[in-house]
This record gives sequence, C-alpha cells and structure tokens, in this order.
Amino acid sequence: LPHPTNLLSSSVLLCRIADVQGAEEPDLYHGCLEGSCYPATGNLLIGRTQNLSTTSTCGLEEPQEYCIVSHLQDSEKCFICDSRSASFRESHHIENVIYLTGQDGEQTWWQSENGVEQVSIRLDLEAEFHFTHLIMKFKTFRPAAMLIERSSDFGQSWKVYRYFAFNCSKLFPAVPTQIPTHVNQAMCDERYSEIEPSSYGEVIFKVLDPAVKVEDPYSQEIQDLLRVTNLRVNFTKLHTLGDNLLDSRYQVLQKYYYAVYEMVLRGSCFCYGHASECAPFTGSATPVEGMIHGQCVCKHHTKGLNCEFCKNFYQDLPWSPAEVHDPHACKECNCNEHSHRCHFDIAVYLATGNSSGGVCDECQHNTMGRHCQSCKPFFYRNPLADIRAKTACVPCDCDPAGSSDGGVCDSHTDTTLGMIAGQCRCKENVKGVRCDSCKGGFYSLSLNDPLGCQPCRCDPRGIITDSSPCDQITGDCYCKRFVTGQSCDQCLPEYWGLSYDVAGCRSCACDFGGAYDNSKKHWKDYGTMFLLLTLHFYLQPDVEVVQREHTGHMITWTGPGFARVRDGAGLSFHIDNIPYPMEYVILFRYEPEVGRNCWREDGWAFDRQSPDLIFSTSSLRMGSSTSPKARKTKHLVPVTSPDWIWQHYPGTCIFAFIRVVFPLKISSSLYPTQLVLLPHVTELPGFHGDDPASVERREALEHYTCLELFRMATMPDLPEACAHLLCSISSLIHDGALPCQCDLQGSTSSVCHKLGGQCQCKPNVMGRQCDQCIPGTYGFGPYGCSFCLSRWSGPVAFMVWRQ
Repeated sequence: LPHPTNLLSSSVLLCRIADVQGAEEPDLYHGCLEGSCYPATGNLLIGRTQNLSTTSTCGLEEPQEYCIVSHLQDSEKCFICDSRSASFRESHHIENVIYLTGQDGEQTWWQSENGVEQVSIRLDLEAEFHFTHLIMKFKTFRPAAMLIERSSDFGQSWKVYRYFAFNCSKLFPAVPTQIPTHVNQAMCDERYSEIEPSSYGEVIFKVLDPAVKVEDPYSQEIQDLLRVTNLRVNFTKLHTLGDNLLDSRYQVLQKYYYAVYEMVLRGSCFCYGHASECAPFTGSATPVEGMIHGQCVCKHHTKGLNCEFCKNFYQDLPWSPAEVHDPHACKECNCNEHSHRCHFDIAVYLATGNSSGGVCDECQHNTMGRHCQSCKPFFYRNPLADIRAKTACVPCDCDPAGSSDGGVCDSHTDTTLGMIAGQCRCKENVKGVRCDSCKGGFYSLSLNDPLGCQPCRCDPRGIITDSSPCDQITGDCYCKRFVTGQSCDQCLPEYWGLSYDVAGCRSCACDFGGAYDNSKKHWKDYGTMFLLLTLHFYLQPDVEVVQREHTGHMITWTGPGFARVRDGAGLSFHIDNIPYPMEYVILFRYEPEVGRNCWREDGWAFDRQSPDLIFSTSSLRMGSSTSPKARKTKHLVPVTSPDWIWQHYPGTCIFAFIRVVFPLKISSSLYPTQLVLLPHVTELPGFHGDDPASVERREALEHYTCLELFRMATMPDLPEACAHLLCSISSLIHDGALPCQCDLQGSTSSVCHKLGGQCQCKPNVMGRQCDQCIPGTYGFGPYGCSFCLSRWSGPVAFMVWRQ
C-alpha cells in the first residue's frame, strides 16, 4: 500500500513561505479531512534549546573582539563577544537563533569564532518529524559555501539535502548545478551565496522544490525525503574581502565570522496521517508556547510514537499510513467477546482476499479458532447459548475410557457429516450414550484399550448359555454349578470332566474308605523361607552335643541338628545381615529335654518346668542404627508372659517376642534349633494406611492366616495370596529378589524354588544351596556325597553347626 505524507499541509506552507516574519508561528491549518489528518506545523527549534548545538561560538572561553564590515567607516566598528554566560548582554549563544529578539526586545544573534570556516549547527529531535523548509537570516555575510544534511535514524547516517556555494563548480565540483529531474537528487544552488548583502541576507531551502515535478506525492520516496530525526547545517567557507590573503595578522580575521539572527526549521510531528495533534512526552519539561511536540495523539485505532502501529486489539487489517481519501484505520478483531488480544497474520490476510487477517489470541471460555468461534476439544457448542456467551461451549459428558480420543465429543452439529453437538464417539467394543458400558460379550472398560473392552474369555463348556457370558467389570465368566475359574475352564475341587452338561463337571465320588483323599495335593519342602533372616549363634559353656534317634516326625530344624543347652548356660547370637531397619518379631525354636511336657492341656502356655529366659540389652542394635533404649540392663522374662505368641509343632515349642534383647541365658535345659527374625509386616509400606490397597493386603493376611503360616518351621503349600504377599514382603526387605546361589557341584540345577530359594540337591547333599553332605556321608563333589564306610545303625548323633 502507498505511504502518504502530510504534503497537502506542506504545499500550503510553501505558498506562504515568503512571509518570513511570521514563519516561526505555528500554522493553524490542521485537522482531519476525509482521510488523512494533519498536525499543526511550526518552528521545530522552539522549545528545544537543549537539543540545539554548534561546533563554534565566540567568547565561550574569554571575551573576544570582533568587527563589522558595514561599520568600518564608523567610529564604533569593533565590539566584544562574551558568551561565558548566556545571561550576558554580549553573549551570542546558539539558542539566540530561535527568536529575533530577546526577552527585553533587543535584537539577538548567534556568532561563531573569528576566522573559523568549518562550523556546523545541529538539531537533534526526540522523534520522527516532517521537515518542510529552512529559513536562515544572517547578520553578516552569508557563507560562501554550505550544505544542509538530514538523518532519519537518530544520527546513525546522514544524507545531503542541498549544497550552496557562490562558485559550485569550484567548491563542489562533483555536484550538479542544474535543476534535478528527481526529488531525491542533490544539487548545488548558487542563489544564496553571494557576498552581497553584507547583512540581513537570507538562505531559504524547500524540501520539495516547486521546480521539481512530483509524480506521486504519497510515494515512499517522498515519505523518506520529509522524515527526519536530526538536521545539520554545515558552513564550509567564509566570504572575505581578500585582505586576509595579504595580511596574516589576527586583527584582519576579526571581521570574518558567521552570524545568524534567526533560524526557522519548519515542520510538524510525523504521524503517518493518523493524528491531528501532538502532545509533549511524558515526564518532559513544561512545554514552551509555540513548540511542536513529537508525541502523536493517534486516531484511527493506531498507537506508537508516530502512530506507526495498530492498537493491540485492532489487528484485522495491516497497518498502513492514511491517504487523503482513505484513513486506512486499523480494524478491530472479531473474537466473539472471548478474547481481548489478537495479532495480524499475513497468510490469513492473503487467503481471505485481503479482507481480514486478524487471529485471536488466548481465547477464553473453552473456545478456540481464529475468531474464538469453535469449542476446544472435550467441549461442544451449546445450542441454547449465543456464540458470544461465556456458556457457548460446555464440557462433553463422555467416559474417557470408552470414548475415542479420550472422551472427545462432536463439537457442533453438522447433518452432512452426521455430527450432533455433544455426541460421544464410542470405541468399537463400547456402547451407551456416554460410552461407559461394554457391549455384550465384552468386559473391562479401559482407557488404554484401543477397542475399549476385551472380549470375554470363557470356555463355552463351562458357562451358563442363557445369560451374558461374563461380568462386564471383572470379566469373570458366569460358571455352571460345579465349574470354577475366571474363564469357567476348571472343575471345582473333587469334580472332573468339564463338558457341556448342565452341571458342567461330575463329582470324583472317590470311596472314602479306599482313598486317602478326594483330591490330589502336592507337598513341597521349601526349606529356609524367603522371608526369614538367617542368623549366627554361638554356644556358651555348659553346652554339649546330643544324639537323637529318628522320631519319624517331619524335621523342624535347619542344619544337621541341634545341641543341648543345660540349665544356667547361655547362647550368644551374632546378627549382621539385617537388610532393612525396622521392628522385628523374634522366633526362638527349641525342644525341651526328653520327658518334659512343655504344653498344658489347653496348648497355650508352658508348665511350671518351662525355662526362664534372661536377656541382656547392653549391645542391642536394630538395622544400621543403635537403639536409644540400649542400656546395660538384664531382663528376666518368664515364659508364661502373656506377651509370648505360642505355636505347637510335634516335639518343638516356639515362642515369639517383640523386643530384641541379647545375649540369652536359660534357666532350664533345652535343645535350641533356630533363631528367626520376622518383620512386623503391617509396618511395611503398602500394609499400613487406609488406602484400599493396604486394607486389601491386611485383609488377605488375616483371611488366609498368612502370618501364622510364615512362622511355621515346616512351611506347607502357601495359598496363592500368601505366596504373592511373601514375594512382595521379601522384595521390600531385600530390595528385590535374591539370587539362588546354588552350588555348582552339589545342585542339579542353577534354578531354585522361588519361595525360600531351596536348590535341587544331588544325592546325599543337603542345605539350601546344596553345599554340604548329609550326616553319615562324605566326599562332597560333582556326584554328590558317598556314605561312610561304617554305616550307623540306631541313634544318629547330630553335630551343632553355625548357620
């Protein structure tokens, strides 16, 4: 688009340029016509004393004498210039060129130093201005040569407007003297550089010379020609009478200098036709009457120092300077009252045929789009609300698990596309208005399932055929009477033969007199439990090895056997492998001496012959930190204390207590077999708290009596729930699963049982890692162990061993 200028006002001013006396007065012809606006014009020097400077002023350092050529015949022809203070009557500072007279009505002027030829006067403006013409009235000779320069980038670069010289071919030989054919061409003008008159001579410069034809007064070239931020007048040569060539005395130069009565830089603030007036800058000094200010008071929804931008919410059209018949006003964006911010996008503007380019930013009220005209994903157009209402978009009511794209609904109604505002789009295996139910034959509605629900996995032989195959939540199939399993693919215990029969399975019907059991059970010896902590203990004095005959009972100790600890003797336990700092339950397993009955008839307490246990806490340590209760004290703990937890195995008495106190002295003879540390499971993460998962785990511990099973010396097959919890507890305590560590020579495989870690031993080899010969054998090697040459018969002596 074209870039117009305020040339209409400039042309009017140029017609009035001959009126020099009134040239410093602001022009009253301004305002807005059909399109472009024109601010008032005036002398840009007024009010800018601090912005006006020169390279030479007489009498700045000390009073300086000067003479006037026109007074050479008079008695008073030489005078004093004293510019050390602007208040001095003899001062001739540069600010004197702004007005013809001073405050007292006396005539004032600026004057350079005597004999200095290279002198410049410079005006620095605070913003871009339109500059139309310059008028200079001289007190003495006009310069023999001078030039006028402009800058539109605050002094970074300069361009010459016009050269002036009494002999252009000599002083500016490379500059043409003929009238230019183009407004942007510089020329040398000889009209204003003659030696006459010696006083009151003028130099007049018009930016747009009437002699130069202007094809388009609104072109970018004219725009650049008129726009200035700095102006500079350079005087390069003085007129002399020739006596300076014959006499080199300083007194000869006293009559040669530059002196200017008045200087007018006519112009206006530059607003691209979008302002009819300009205001002072915020924080500037008190404005001077007649001053042309530089802050445009913008119209047409523009902003900026020179109205060079559109306002924030008026970005629907590109910014453009005003023209005579078209203001090119900035257009407000249409955001349907859902945003107050937008930006101009040239691509959108071109795509709309140059009619609209505004794009709304930060749409509110769940809207989006170029005009905030659409609803965001997961919202749809409310048919009962106006598009400008805050409730124009309401949330979709779709189950994200069963809907496509996480719950996105149709954002609006479009019958051609089959869209209905708010309608949910269900996944393939999902149904319902909200897409919140599985279709028949499917279950487990899931957000991560691309089809929404999984097909029921039911054995057709075991399900009831006159109902839905499975539960839509759990996927459990609806089984026949004697069928079980999530997929109804197993018979209940004591039933067999899954088929299409009405009942599904048939009873085993084993004869109770001829069969051991009505179902087959698998018994496994897990050895050392995965959960328990292995400890070392040492025998104290008065401890002896015993011989015991095989009793036929299941072995309840670890290692080859145990030793007799007599009355008053003691055991010292050394614990150095506690992997997790917490409170533990201690299980001390032992057998009483033969012939002593450790159980009352109710099975829950020791009789009066049971031993007392004395524990010393002088070096108690839990985990990696020393207990604050560790003091050198001893405690006598009778075995009939209600704090003990009792369990009974054939031939073995087990008790547990909560505080770890060592060492241990015994008041009655017994056979110790093992010391075990059991963690307080309910204190572990995942077992305490009120969250459903923790509650479910605690309920499982109680329902399946897992803790009681964990305490048994010979662990039976664990329920699946207990086995799962055991693995979880062990992982917490040991920071993951433990390696099998099966001995390469003593075991048949490197794989051990997942619960307890018992390896598969070769013949006559024992131990969890299969690394020892059983009693009565020797020669541990690749083929196991061999029996001793002399086979024992009768009682077998078991040696105590450290574990």
